[in-house]
Amino acid sequence: MSPKEIFFALFLIALSKADNPLTLADIEDSFTLSDAFVFREDQQIYRLPTNVIPLEYDISIDLFFDEISENPYSYNGIENIIIQAVENNVNQITLHANVDRINYITVITEDGVLVDLQPNAEYVLEPQYHFLRINLLESLIVDRNYTLMIEYSSTMNEGPMKRGIWRGWYKDANGTERIYATTHFQPYNARQAFPCWDEPLYKAVFKIHLSAPANYDAIFSNTALESESTNGGRVTKNFYETPKMSSYLVTFLVSESFQVIAENKSFTPPIRIIGRSNTAGLGDHALELSVKMTEFFDKYFEIPYSTLHPHLLNDHISSPDWASAGTENWGMVGYRELYMIIDPRETIMSIEHYAATLVSHELAHKWFGNLITCFWWSNTWINEGFASYFGYIATHEVFPQYELHEHFNSRYLQTSLSFDSGLSTVPMNYDVNTPAQVTGHFGTVSYSKGAAFLRMLADMITPETFRKACKYFLIDNAYEATYPEDLYDAFAKAIAEDGALNAYRNFNFTSFYDIWVNKAGNPILTVTINHATGEMNLKQERFLLSTTAAVDSQVYPIPITYSSKSNPSFTNLRPSYMMSTDAVVLSKEPGEEWVIFNNQQHGLYRVNYDEKSWNLIADALVSSPETIHHLNRAQVVDDVFALMRAERLSYEFGFKILRFLRNEVNYHVWNPAISGYTWLRNRFRHLPDVQANFDAHILSLMEHVIDVVGFEPKNNETPTVSLTRQEVLHFACLLGHEKCVQESRERFVALRNGTWIDPRIRRNVYVVGIREGSEVEFNFLLDRFENSNFANDQLEMLRGLAATKDKQLLLRYLAITLTKSVRCHDKATSFNYALLGNKENAKTVLEFVKNNIDEIRKAYIEDAPPNPVHTALSNLAAYLEEEDLVEYETWLRSTQSNSAQFASAISAITSSRNNMAWGSSKADEILSAARDGATSVIVSTSLIITMAILVTNRL
Repeated sequence: MSPKEIFFALFLIALSKADNPLTLADIEDSFTLSDAFVFREDQQIYRLPTNVIPLEYDISIDLFFDEISENPYSYNGIENIIIQAVENNVNQITLHANVDRINYITVITEDGVLVDLQPNAEYVLEPQYHFLRINLLESLIVDRNYTLMIEYSSTMNEGPMKRGIWRGWYKDANGTERIYATTHFQPYNARQAFPCWDEPLYKAVFKIHLSAPANYDAIFSNTALESESTNGGRVTKNFYETPKMSSYLVTFLVSESFQVIAENKSFTPPIRIIGRSNTAGLGDHALELSVKMTEFFDKYFEIPYSTLHPHLLNDHISSPDWASAGTENWGMVGYRELYMIIDPRETIMSIEHYAATLVSHELAHKWFGNLITCFWWSNTWINEGFASYFGYIATHEVFPQYELHEHFNSRYLQTSLSFDSGLSTVPMNYDVNTPAQVTGHFGTVSYSKGAAFLRMLADMITPETFRKACKYFLIDNAYEATYPEDLYDAFAKAIAEDGALNAYRNFNFTSFYDIWVNKAGNPILTVTINHATGEMNLKQERFLLSTTAAVDSQVYPIPITYSSKSNPSFTNLRPSYMMSTDAVVLSKEPGEEWVIFNNQQHGLYRVNYDEKSWNLIADALVSSPETIHHLNRAQVVDDVFALMRAERLSYEFGFKILRFLRNEVNYHVWNPAISGYTWLRNRFRHLPDVQANFDAHILSLMEHVIDVVGFEPKNNETPTVSLTRQEVLHFACLLGHEKCVQESRERFVALRNGTWIDPRIRRNVYVVGIREGSEVEFNFLLDRFENSNFANDQLEMLRGLAATKDKQLLLRYLAITLTKSVRCHDKATSFNYALLGNKENAKTVLEFVKNNIDEIRKAYIEDAPPNPVHTALSNLAAYLEEEDLVEYETWLRSTQSNSAQFASAISAITSSRNNMAWGSSKADEILSAARDGATSVIVSTSLIITMAILVTNRL
């Protein structure tokens, strides 16, 4: 495949694997299918000049709702910014502004003297770059304070997708619809709320004053309330100044009835959960997460949150609408309500599980991201990599029941390896400039690879030295923008003090840091073992999925760990050797035994073995699987699927290795297995007989795990077991497992009759209940959806409703996605559910798109940064067969050639055709391999019946 096709394939893998199938970086924004990473020198013009800096902002914003008939949902602002010139001969002040109107501008010296502006061009707006250029008659004096005063007007965005100041809606306890206004500025949208230096480099102090109708008196911001007043039916609230921080961290919420729904007053400041009034009493779980993680970080960094600023709050906003999962605004984190309102009787385990990492992630940002900040979004990984690392590794220390240290592999390590195996991937440090490039860098490389790199580094230098380096970095750069060199200096200092790398001869930490941070990709380690002598030959090269790409000789410093049958040291995560060359020879005791490299898959690399060594591993996985750590069993699965795709292993040999899955019940092993099998079976969509036979093979491997996890949650089972059941049953029911379908349908009938169904199994119950049901079942679940008070259950119900086989019901469902009943942030996700629900649905979805494209563009917010309409139209192509692709392409070329989505949709059609061609060419080989790899598997009667039904239904 071409680089672009490989990237698109990886994107679709991530969609199929993720719990929310439209989120690659579940914390913030997903990667977009655009030319985000095409860099040209002239794109640096998007960056501000560095000749003027802001020191303090004093911002007053008057917000208007529907109390005015002319220009409702608007705001007027007046700001005074204290600025300094840091270079000579500055006669133009350039900052960002993306507001409707600039009404008035003045510049005043610190002595109160007006600075004359150019009479014929006081200022110039450059909308493409969001620049406001103020032209002066005389130059500013270096290091002297000036006050820049700007009056402006603008309009709230409708919904969260376009960021800035936006309005959302909710229903209160009486069922009355209410409107609220809040903000989402990361990464470049503070300029929509007030003109400013809207780059992370420019840190300043902000003082916020907010005015609203008197009934909108539930107003919150980053800092504590200093004073308030009421005048003429309006309320004004004045907040204390913030710490020195970047503009994207400013936030506020203006509402009628948001309130504190959970609080711990033993902290200074109190830790509060704030949400709509009818969620009172439902924020206790989020509060526990916030309290315990604040305690952890206070102790870990030895920089208590309470010492960061005297007026900074520790609030957590549960917002019905939010464009991302959470955003780290300092003092007032914003979250999608989905993750804040947790009730064990209503919340699916995957949401509860993820919520723990999310709160920890956002709290970690208080130090990594807010106290220190990457100087520019090219280094987003400094903010996001650390927050992602702590979101799992630190949270495990406080909430061990979630076993997050092990889930790190599927969440970040394996995601990074997969994403980084394409030709179009970029390094963690990568120059971005345009808004599209900036948005694109908030993705897998910054989050997943950044976190995995940090965990690998912590293993190398020990967690104790890693902690010391973090403290040095924070203390030495507090309240400042930081560069990758600053981070390097902190780690180099801690490593030198502790002698943390002295054990590795001739190892160069500078080179290690430089390569992993500044080079794209990851390596594959090829291991050839002479079992008679114990000699192990290791060779490395960059791993690429493309079978036609030229060999990349990039050498990565690889931390080597390994275990063997005679020395199963899987818990030893400190490298025994640092491999900094393309080849090396290591030795073990002579003897024929399995050897597995990369203990617990903590290193950012894949491993391939010689045939003999693979056979020894495969035999052990069947005969004595518990002798191999479950994370390394998961590693084998993850690597084998990648190696088969890259044609480094044949499917016959790969499936032989994977035959151990028939007795496997561990979540971490089945997670990459389901992902790998999903990728393959999706390439057989156009070959129903082949897909049915392949599905039967998969189900034969799943019989044992289905039997072990069962169809009902058990008392006191671990969250990981609950997640195993959720993923296994959802996948098994999708493949048509007879008992899974029967058990799920029976529970849906019970739900209709008033029986409570455990949320841990609702995903498969909802989906099967609707897929196998009629309009009666559809209307029942739709009514339940419309009356639910739980966002997480509503999302699961949308997934279920989308699974209907009835064309008219599916069109009803899709029409609902155009209404406010489906939140803006859920629309593209809900569209994708319709494609995932049934293979036959794609044709109906195409009909809906063709008949409603204008409404889709409006409802889904076409110009929102995540590009939801691009996502929807591109995903559609992946589910269509050739006849429908012809229809789709004809429609696109005849009616949509000038649309923003045309190029990406056409590219997706090409990718879809390539996937089908690949599936057709590989079908016989893969089915033959599946049969050979399962020669000893006894296929149950129910599976044979299921397979026959599947084939019949597809004829």
